[in-house]
Amino acid sequence: MKNSKFVRSAESPTILLVEDNPVERQLVSKILRDADFEVTAVSRGDVVLDAVKSSQLDLILLDAILPDIDGFEVCQLLRAHPRGRYIPIIMLTGLNDVASINRAYEVGATDFFTKPIHHTLLVHRIRYSLRTRKLMDQLRVSRQSLVNAQQAAKLGHWEIDLKSGRVQMSEAMVRLYKLEGRVNEGKQYDSSILLTRCHCDDRQAFEESIQASISEKKNNHVEHRVVFDDNQVMYLEVHTAIMCDEAGESRLLGTSVDVTDRKNSEREILRLAYCDRLTGLPNRSLLELHVDNLIPRAHVNGYAVAVLSIDLDLFNRVNNSMGYGAGDAVLQQLSERLQYLLECTDTAQYIDCLSLKNTESLAEINSDMVARLGADTFVVALGLVERKSVQARQFAEQVKGIFTQPFVYRAQELFVTASIGLAYSDSGSMTAQSVLEHADLALHEAKMQGRNEIREYTGELVAKVSAHLSIQSDLRKALNNGEFVLYYQPKVYTDSGEVAGFEALVRWCHPLKGMVSPAQFITIAEETGQIVEIGQWVLETACQQNRLWIQQQLANVPVAVNVSARQFKEGNLIEVVESAVAHSGLSEGNLELEITEGVIMSDPNAEHIVAALRERGVSISLDDFGTGYSSLSYITRFPIDTIKIDRCFVHNIAADSDKAAIVSAVSELSHGLNFNVIAEGVETAEELDVVKQLHCDEVQGYWVCPPMTGADTSNWLRERHHYNQALGYSA
Repeated sequence: MKNSKFVRSAESPTILLVEDNPVERQLVSKILRDADFEVTAVSRGDVVLDAVKSSQLDLILLDAILPDIDGFEVCQLLRAHPRGRYIPIIMLTGLNDVASINRAYEVGATDFFTKPIHHTLLVHRIRYSLRTRKLMDQLRVSRQSLVNAQQAAKLGHWEIDLKSGRVQMSEAMVRLYKLEGRVNEGKQYDSSILLTRCHCDDRQAFEESIQASISEKKNNHVEHRVVFDDNQVMYLEVHTAIMCDEAGESRLLGTSVDVTDRKNSEREILRLAYCDRLTGLPNRSLLELHVDNLIPRAHVNGYAVAVLSIDLDLFNRVNNSMGYGAGDAVLQQLSERLQYLLECTDTAQYIDCLSLKNTESLAEINSDMVARLGADTFVVALGLVERKSVQARQFAEQVKGIFTQPFVYRAQELFVTASIGLAYSDSGSMTAQSVLEHADLALHEAKMQGRNEIREYTGELVAKVSAHLSIQSDLRKALNNGEFVLYYQPKVYTDSGEVAGFEALVRWCHPLKGMVSPAQFITIAEETGQIVEIGQWVLETACQQNRLWIQQQLANVPVAVNVSARQFKEGNLIEVVESAVAHSGLSEGNLELEITEGVIMSDPNAEHIVAALRERGVSISLDDFGTGYSSLSYITRFPIDTIKIDRCFVHNIAADSDKAAIVSAVSELSHGLNFNVIAEGVETAEELDVVKQLHCDEVQGYWVCPPMTGADTSNWLRERHHYNQALGYSA
């Protein structure tokens, strides 16, 4: 490397920029040159020490993450070398976690600047660092400029005569303490003035540090706040040492440095590390720190800590329909409502304790806490509750109640619900992470039970979740291993008993667990997205089976296949259907797709997809009608052929019952719109008689025939005349 590359300009400070991102390197270089700095830019960390050895640099901008050697190690190497010991080093990084911040200062960084870079602020911070370096150089070069240097560096010193208890202050110290109006001869004051000005929460630590220096005769240091008459607060870093004069008299020497700017920067960094940006609430890191302090204290006093995990139901619909601004507004309003229910300590108090590294004060905070863990999940920690009482459950009901009032965004009311999981700490040694995991398990159970529910953690949930994960894992192998099989349930005409069609129903024949109910795996397949591959296999297999029946002249009727919301969202449903029909040789008229009202509501493109499929000759059936939205606007807008009345209206139906009135109304309305009507779940002769009288066109259920394998269905078709007679139809 040629030394000329790092030639110093006499007019402007020279800055070495170490940045591996070429775009960021070029942009920052231009900003600095425009600000009248000489800039040398490199992309690797291994050349930095050579540059410091071979040239006179005024400041180094050092990226924390480099491809060859990280910026922390480079900074440490520079501080270990005499030429790099005092050069200001500002670390640039996208990392804003506490560990990275602490590490940066530990290896000797002068300042810590997070990305994205605010260029104007960076220029000012560089100029400030350069000024500070110049002052520190002057201190090292000339002791004669001590007073001016102390004033510029916001540093003052003082001495306490341990015999008289009087304190003598430098001019800089007098200015720091704002004592100009009380100037004494020799600037001597009673030593109590140091404690009087000290913040009440820091006074004990400051006094103990001074006493430790005196009694143990060793150097010590402490940070504390000074409060002035106008309530302005200044942060001081105080270093103390014992000195003895020629007469053997001991004096306590102290140096106080105004670190308010640094503390404000640290507080901002801590706020970013421990608080949620949108709501200002504590995040997971601060929540776990607080709960870890609460749990042992609660159990020592015979109480427990209760944790509520709160998750908004279907919150993505708010973001998708109204935009992220609406979602943010809901989250901010919810934050305010939750804080209104509790007496929470201001987050600033936690940040103060962390900034001063005052772990004792932090551990003494007993209040409840509301935190946001990200997205639409909030957590409430209740500090002192009786485990067997209803206190936490009643509070959970209060939380649920705040969702009955609408959230408002741009004068529009938005209603959302929430699922809540509740868990307690079971011992004083339990960690915050463990109790949060228990609350999450209870929350998951509340979601599985239909949302807008409150569930309390029990040990059984662990086994339940374990089984859930086991099914999720086994599902990934089931399709490739050929473990799925299709069953077919016939639909027959109510007037003749003739076969009107079949519904294809997937079953899972697990190699170890045997036949797994669809109720156990369909929802999981939906969550993981595996339903897309399973649904495609069902469609292809059903088409092939129906084509076989037609070729064997056993039946020439449609086969119905259920389509999930995830299949619609994939965007290729039309192509998948066309491929299945083409490869099987089945006519589109012999295929029917069953969709639910929820699918229609969840996908804005569903209407166009359904219309395109129907134009190709595929029949469309609206499944489980009556259990969802049951909106007339949807059934009139969507091009459907059949309405399937849900089994809950058919079960135990009687001629003069409310269920009969509902089925009759749906049947009459559907026929008026030229829809076919199917009654699902017919399981008794009495139910069959009633739905016949209510003019349902077709029926499906165990009374007609249970679901069967393809082979069994073929045999059933051959003998269907016997079944018709058993059902009361003429052969």
